Amino acid sequence: MKKNRIAIIVLIVLAAVSGWFMLNNKKGTIKETLRDFAVADTASITKIFLADKEGKSVTLEREIGGPWKVNGKYNARPDAIQVLMETIKRVDVKEPVGKAAQDNVVKRLAAKAVRCEIFQNGQLTKAYYVGTETQDQTGTYMILIDLETMKTSAKPFVTYIPGFEGYLTTRYFTNERDWRDRTVFQYVPTDIKSVKLEVPDKPEMGYELIINGNNDYEVKMQTGKVLNGIDSMAVKQYLSYFQQINFESMDLAMTQKEIDSTLLSKPINILTVTNQKGEVNSVKFFLRKPSKESYDVDGKLNVFDPERMNALLDGKDLVMVQYYVFGKLMPPAEYFLKNTGGPQAGKPVSKK
Repeated sequence: MKKNRIAIIVLIVLAAVSGWFMLNNKKGTIKETLRDFAVADTASITKIFLADKEGKSVTLEREIGGPWKVNGKYNARPDAIQVLMETIKRVDVKEPVGKAAQDNVVKRLAAKAVRCEIFQNGQLTKAYYVGTETQDQTGTYMILIDLETMKTSAKPFVTYIPGFEGYLTTRYFTNERDWRDRTVFQYVPTDIKSVKLEVPDKPEMGYELIINGNNDYEVKMQTGKVLNGIDSMAVKQYLSYFQQINFESMDLAMTQKEIDSTLLSKPINILTVTNQKGEVNSVKFFLRKPSKESYDVDGKLNVFDPERMNALLDGKDLVMVQYYVFGKLMPPAEYFLKNTGGPQAGKPVSKK
């Protein structure tokens, strides 16, 4: 009887040990915390630090409920922040990297990866490296960083977003310019106190639109003449254009010498918006050389780009803008008069 009892105990112990091994073989021996890339509560994220192997880095930071800032200097692009937040929240493990490929993937991560550090309410809560795409371009190599030791895990993974076909590498970019919000003007019409258009080569074409109150508008020419018969509907339509105006790109495709030459040249127009608080936003516009050979309606070679111009923001950042977007902000003064049959707001008055 005693021998039978011992045999039963041994069998129970062996069964327990066997069950433990089976469970661990099924789940794997990697700690769950070293395969969990997602952050469910993105609303609590206050800072994201991204750095690549080439020395470029960006810090995206905000106060809870406030706008995201790029390196403490510019507002961040809302669309890019939204995509990154969605990625951080939904990223999941597709599969572990196979043993045969592990060394190669780890080497690639060491040579070319973006480090991502995520802070919630000021505390570092997640860190990992984002590598390149898989061969079929449906997954992304990633490896977590252990927050206790700040060393990488021994196991890289193929990650993905369920329901999304593609890879995630391009969502973790480190170029400050690419993160910057492209807004130039963003005003509710009632926030605008005045809009001033200066035309350095044709000062007689310059004017200032002044908003004195509800349906009380004044257009004063740069020469001092005050226009009568202002069309309030035309003014309201014009002011509505300022609600969301963006530049196209900070990539000017210009040499530094060309940029310096542009900044030393006379602007074609200067547009200044003053809000009800007295805050001033002034933008200078410059002609730019065409990026490719093109001809006007008369068959003449265009000396200047017929679709784009350069704009100087805050007196320091030169960007590229489209006539189609900004032209409607610089109509001739006659646009604001009643029954003039004049041109619609669509092209800047000084475009050549």
